Amino acid sequence: MFSKLGIFSILIGFFVGLFSMISKFMSADNIWVGITLSSLSEDLSETIVDGISNVTVHNALYTLLYEVPLGGVLLGLGVIFFMIALFMKEH
Repeated sequence: MFSKLGIFSILIGFFVGLFSMISKFMSADNIWVGITLSSLSEDLSETIVDGISNVTVHNALYTLLYEVPLGGVLLGLGVIFFMIALFMKEH
């Protein structure tokens, strides 16, 4: 199951990143340009980042939620799912 989630996540991340690059190249302003996790859920992201008191964790979460493009997050999530699938047995 994790391998299927990894494949879907990597494919979606690849296409979101591809469409975002094409839009930036063509100077078109559409939904793919600049989409991050914080743009999908602004209030939740703000609550999570403001609730952390440790500076290192706060900076890492801020970068993940506000600066990393959605395509990059999905590609990373797909790689993590593949790593989990490598070490889990299928029953």
